Amino acid sequence: MAAMHAPETCPTLDDVDRLVLRYAEALTRDNRVDDALYAEIEQHFSREEQLELCATVGLSALVNRFHATFRTDVDDATAASAGDVSFCPIGR
Repeated sequence: MAAMHAPETCPTLDDVDRLVLRYAEALTRDNRVDDALYAEIEQHFSREEQLELCATVGLSALVNRFHATFRTDVDDATAASAGDVSFCPIGR
């Protein structure tokens, strides 16, 4: 979680992990995926996996909007893992 702001330098992520993060960020920020990114996704995931990935990103966005709207408190273990931030920053 702490390295999410700089996935390109995170040693625990591989190229497919970084692709999924780029996809999730594009879909979340822009509400669309361009042809080039979609072509990359198609190289690594079956049609069923693409649907699951899209549904997971969409559901996460929905849940995150509820938490942001109502400023949901998190449990102590999550707070300890996430650090002292009120949101999860995604760099651009």
